Amino acid sequence: MKIIEYKEPFSQSNIFPEYYRHFYPDSSLLFFDIETTGFAAGHSTLYLIGALWYEDDCIRITQWFNDDGYCESELLSSFEAFCKNFTHLVHFNGLGFDLPYLKQKSESLQIPFSIGTRLIQIDILKEIRTYKKIFLLENMKQTSLEKYLEIERKDTYNGRDLINIYQQYVAHPDSRKEELLLLHNHDDLLGMPQISRILNYKAFFEENDILSFQITQEDKKLKFSFSCSPFCSLPKRLSLSAGGMFLNAIEESAQLYIPITEGTLMHYFRDYKNYYYLPKEDMAVHKSVATYVAAENKEKATKDTCYIKKTDAFIPCHTTDRYDLFKTSATSKCSYQTTASLLTASLPEQISYLKASLAFFKHNI
Repeated sequence: MKIIEYKEPFSQSNIFPEYYRHFYPDSSLLFFDIETTGFAAGHSTLYLIGALWYEDDCIRITQWFNDDGYCESELLSSFEAFCKNFTHLVHFNGLGFDLPYLKQKSESLQIPFSIGTRLIQIDILKEIRTYKKIFLLENMKQTSLEKYLEIERKDTYNGRDLINIYQQYVAHPDSRKEELLLLHNHDDLLGMPQISRILNYKAFFEENDILSFQITQEDKKLKFSFSCSPFCSLPKRLSLSAGGMFLNAIEESAQLYIPITEGTLMHYFRDYKNYYYLPKEDMAVHKSVATYVAAENKEKATKDTCYIKKTDAFIPCHTTDRYDLFKTSATSKCSYQTTASLLTASLPEQISYLKASLAFFKHNI
């Protein structure tokens, strides 16, 4: 087994990601990646484990290389011991491939394996997979995300190409083949913290910390102008439409446009069994009031008739815990609130509305 170590100074592109700095402030993170000659642990060889971590003002990388084809046990034992100094393991699809592979390989070699359960796992792919549509990519491979984020890598080979190169290397070792094998893993490791900027999209939609906020009315829409914390900073411009809303965001600045609809909508009472419907007035009243209405002028309300009408200017509402919600029909999935109810609301309520609207994009992009 060969152990190769690198030490690289920080550059503008490989500083410690703000996302981890915010969500894991007191943690010790280790990025890792493996290289194998196949997907099945029982019928392939583990030939390389690489790890990257931040130390002082540098990036450190260590690679454990199975240089003769017979060092799998040493690789696993060395990596297991090395991981004891860390609290979190960061990877790209590690929960889908790397960790199950190492677990199966360790079991077959009767070697203890605890990093899958002892360390807290952060799988970049799992965290960002649901946002695939906004990137407009054919797939969510690490190299595809690197291209999307304009991250350069020296390595030009894929995992399948390297299987043949490794087999040739074991039969006839030479420095050029070794360099190619190590470079692919090295670039995967170095690219992992850089593509972690993609996690800022998740933070933007789910954990947004609004720093500044302003609402203005333009024609038949409301414009939300706001800025976010650095851990939400978007590396690429975002232009999305959903539910009549339009979102434009880049880095830490964003604008959200909400359509205003003028007309008549209905507010439906949930406990319709306690209401009566008045056909002439086209409205529902509580049974305590209906007591004073003649029997021929009222009927028991149903889910469809238990409403009161309001003519006003409305905006979409993406929360269900408000009392003053309006709909076009009882079965409609879209809810509205009056524009005035938002414009006169407190700042926390306005920001809550904004965050609910951003969350709506997550499920509708």
